[in-house]
Amino acid sequence: MDFDLFMERYGYKILLGLFGLVILTIIGVLALSVYTALRFYGLFAGGLLLLLGAVYAFTVKRRVLDAQAQAHAKYFYDDRPKR
Repeated sequence: MDFDLFMERYGYKILLGLFGLVILTIIGVLALSVYTALRFYGLFAGGLLLLLGAVYAFTVKRRVLDAQAQAHAKYFYDDRPKR
């Protein structure tokens, strides 16, 4: 079996397996960090810490990253007409 036939037959399965492995790794790291926080700080304090971290990430950090992106876009992608 040559390489082209192999990739035609198994390429998408290999790609799907690698993509699934990456997704499972991301979810596993997230789940492990939640488990560690809840175990280390307790259910109430750990849950409160995770809730405050999520609220911070989706409000304050999002605005900061958006402002940084706009500043970089203004610096790197100047849309003024060329002379």
